[in-house]
Amino acid sequence: MSVLGNIPLTSLKTLAVVAVLSILSLLAGASLLARSAPSRCPGRTRRWLGRTAILLVPTILIASAGALVFNRSLGLVKTSGDLAKLVFSTVVGTSAQSGGEADVEAQSATVSELDATFTKTEDGMLQTTWTGPSSGITLPVYVITPRDYSPTDGKTYAVIELLHGYPGEADGTMQGAQVQEALNNAIDAGIIPPTIIVGPSLSVDEEAHDCADIEGRPAVYTWVSHDVPEMIRHNFPNTTSNRDAWMIGGFSAGAYCAIWTALRTPETYGAAASLSGYDTQIEGQMTNQGEQYLADNTLSVMLANRTPDGMRIYAMAADDDAVGGAYTALKMAAAVKEPDSVTTDVPPTGGHAGPLWREHIPTMLAWWGSSDRVSRAVGAASTAATAQSSDASASIVPVTTVTHEVRPTAPNGYLTLGLLIAGVLVSLVVAWTVAPRWQLRRHDDEREQADDHPHRARHRAQRSGLFASVPRPALRRLGYLARLTSLGAATVSAALLIGIAANMVGGFYTSWSSIAQSFMDGLR
Repeated sequence: MSVLGNIPLTSLKTLAVVAVLSILSLLAGASLLARSAPSRCPGRTRRWLGRTAILLVPTILIASAGALVFNRSLGLVKTSGDLAKLVFSTVVGTSAQSGGEADVEAQSATVSELDATFTKTEDGMLQTTWTGPSSGITLPVYVITPRDYSPTDGKTYAVIELLHGYPGEADGTMQGAQVQEALNNAIDAGIIPPTIIVGPSLSVDEEAHDCADIEGRPAVYTWVSHDVPEMIRHNFPNTTSNRDAWMIGGFSAGAYCAIWTALRTPETYGAAASLSGYDTQIEGQMTNQGEQYLADNTLSVMLANRTPDGMRIYAMAADDDAVGGAYTALKMAAAVKEPDSVTTDVPPTGGHAGPLWREHIPTMLAWWGSSDRVSRAVGAASTAATAQSSDASASIVPVTTVTHEVRPTAPNGYLTLGLLIAGVLVSLVVAWTVAPRWQLRRHDDEREQADDHPHRARHRAQRSGLFASVPRPALRRLGYLARLTSLGAATVSAALLIGIAANMVGGFYTSWSSIAQSFMDGLR
């Protein structure tokens, strides 16, 4: 059982195995279709079961291969065991933990408690698995340093803490969003001062992520806002403790948690970034604390009710984001009071997907470096002018209204869904009823079936006569290729329908270009 639970779902080898099995199932199915014809498979039940298996197995395998490709692009689910946990997990809170927020005392940790041993991953990140002294949480923490980083290089480094979404993990999200490349490019161009990026895992169990310290649950807020920053400052002693040079950001569910954490912990974070976040919590045990609790912890409400202290917020989401990220940006911008500020960035398309986040990581960094508060906090040369004049800053699209238009021919459009359903139905009917009879034979091979029915036998003879000059092996190959084509069309279109339906439910991709980009990323 442990072996089955440890199958890597982000491995190219796993993808290759499933792809090969998909091809083999199609090749075998094309041959078995001929055997399911009435003349060779008597009994309606046997034929029905046989054809069902012939169509279903490759459809499932092809759909699985496609899912593995897209999973690889952001590393959402690492193993088959994680997938099983995800399937049976609870996205919203249950009544088991409805006691409100826990009062977790932030302890002063000893040097030994803060010590962490980092190892370098294949992608060049630093990784440690560490236990937070105050939260008691033991989870991986990933760190991305600039290519020339050294604890003794005489520089003072700013810090960006990035929170992944659900499902997902810190390393996969940062790799998929190409955070390391964006960081180095921004530093090299003088857009931001020397900076390291920290990605703590939030996956305390198989349930959806929490932001707050909820009674009966692991103390995630204390882990993110106290333990991890304290550990980073200890193990990377040339990082600053000045809030102006600390930013917390996140993706999707992690975006909500990032803004929420920054507003709750202004002594640590002077800036926050939301990439496709939402205004009110929709996941985890915070959803089970009552309507008043949710209202009080709505980001726009928190912004409106807090005492402004210069908090800077970057809120990015596509206008067609089904989760409502664009509305979140608009609401926060309307609620903010000076000297707090919210910069909205709402491109017209992009959905709720990795390609959008990758595209806007450089924009987030340019926005952050556009204030000299960051560079002054680390004693570095000013970055404001360079950041403000960069292409990344120029790409920011401020928002005053949200249209949330869905193009009918987009991956989440109903015209696309309708056409695909029609195509699947036609291809399945052909593969089910017609393709099994595509067994091209010459006229002399039909004599043995003449007693079947005179009318049908006559027509078979006429059809076979068209191929009288074709050698028998070639006829068999033509028949096989015809069945293979029909089976492939039916199973691939059915697998595509499964993917498009899942995309519509999740509200992820809204353009074919972003799907193509994620697909190519997943094949690397």
